[in-house]
Amino acid sequence: MKLFVVIIYLFQIYNFFGQSNFKIYSWEEAKKLGIDTVYGISFEKQKLDSLPIDLFKFTQLKTLNLGKNKLQHLPKLMVNFKNLEELNLEKNNFDIFPIEILQITTLKILIINRNNFSTLPDSIDLLQSLEFLDIYATPIMNFPENIMNLKSLKKIDARGISHSNNFQTNWKDRLYWVHIIFDLPCNCAD
Repeated sequence: MKLFVVIIYLFQIYNFFGQSNFKIYSWEEAKKLGIDTVYGISFEKQKLDSLPIDLFKFTQLKTLNLGKNKLQHLPKLMVNFKNLEELNLEKNNFDIFPIEILQITTLKILIINRNNFSTLPDSIDLLQSLEFLDIYATPIMNFPENIMNLKSLKKIDARGISHSNNFQTNWKDRLYWVHIIFDLPCNCAD
């Protein structure tokens, strides 16, 4: 049954965002190419606890996959990614939301699920292009008020953490233009 749910979830993500028109390279491949010709790089499952400094020369990136590593923070150089639309930081070791992300105002897709932070920053509304926020199994217990300023936002995946029925209803009503996915409500206090 779990496999079926995962397949449906992946199918939904594929249908929601489509597929890139460019190749996503490994770091080893990307280093051999021109910095202005690479639009996607994946470091997935590389056990990274920091990012190579040369990565920030790839200013034309549209997709950066840093998922399933050991990152605890991001460098200020993230601001170099003026064209980045998709950032995957899933399953890292962030105890605090990496605020460097907020400098990437072109982001449309932010996958930051299965991390350890419990709050989103009040300034999340700096991400005015954001369409999809994946915080699955990240212990976010409340959304900041400024999330309501994200008018491009279409979908939030907030499954994996139990929220009360009141919490779910409140945020679904307040973010009426956003498809928010929650698990079944718990019988817990607000």
